[in-house]
Amino acid sequence: MLPEETIDYNLRKTWRKINKIYNKTASEYMGTVSLAMIVLNIDIYEGTLSTRLGPIMGIEMTSLSRSLKRLEDMGIIKRKINKEDKRKVIICLTKLGLERREIAKQTVLNFNEIITSQLTEEEKKIFFNVLSKINKILDKKNISL
Repeated sequence: MLPEETIDYNLRKTWRKINKIYNKTASEYMGTVSLAMIVLNIDIYEGTLSTRLGPIMGIEMTSLSRSLKRLEDMGIIKRKINKEDKRKVIICLTKLGLERREIAKQTVLNFNEIITSQLTEEEKKIFFNVLSKINKILDKKNISL
């Protein structure tokens, strides 16, 4: 089987191209796509518990801690102690963080518009159905390679 005939190859190839596009914008405002994705996953009104961000993002806590430190040093986030449980830390966006989040959000929406405008409704439906099915398979099966 040729690499081009595998699902893995095509997903990685597509993601690399998307990542390159996102990195161009992210490098101007936040440094990396992963930092921008963290910012997009922080609740703009309530903030988000630091312990919830890791599972949402699929990131190990040590990597997340480094990323949060970097965002804090850049003035994009601030940490607040939970008033009800002092052991919990809530990650909140600063004014600058809200501005950068909006840039990241618009970048994602613009990308989505560019791609979806080139697809028919049927193609979009098939695309999302196939991805949903792949995710269900991956969730159900304990795949061991």
